[in-house]
Amino acid sequence: MSGDGTTTTFALDHDYGNEASVLVFLSGVKQKSDSYAVINGNIVFTVAPSNGIEIEVIFLGGSVKTTPYLSADTYGVIRINANEVTTNTTITTGYNASSAGPLRVANNVVVEVANDSVWTVF
Repeated sequence: MSGDGTTTTFALDHDYGNEASVLVFLSGVKQKSDSYAVINGNIVFTVAPSNGIEIEVIFLGGSVKTTPYLSADTYGVIRINANEVTTNTTITTGYNASSAGPLRVANNVVVEVANDSVWTVF
């Protein structure tokens, strides 16, 4: 999805646990959580993203506990992630993903990796 300079509300295409489990990036830059809200399956920006600005959303899942920047330290050098995938997840075409392991995928949960995409657990 991309901005048009006037639209402030964009529909999300995945389930999410809560507002803290949704990260928003504009042209690759993570946005502060006070610049948008997640309401009833939509991202609502306080200011419309400019025309042509790429909007990327990362869904962390409902049970992930995070610090504001998914970092265990002040400078963002040590990244953290949950050790269990508890909701169905799709890594869409054109994207890659990585996680630190070991990881467990809960019973009846599916992680789908689209063609031309990679999920690396290291």
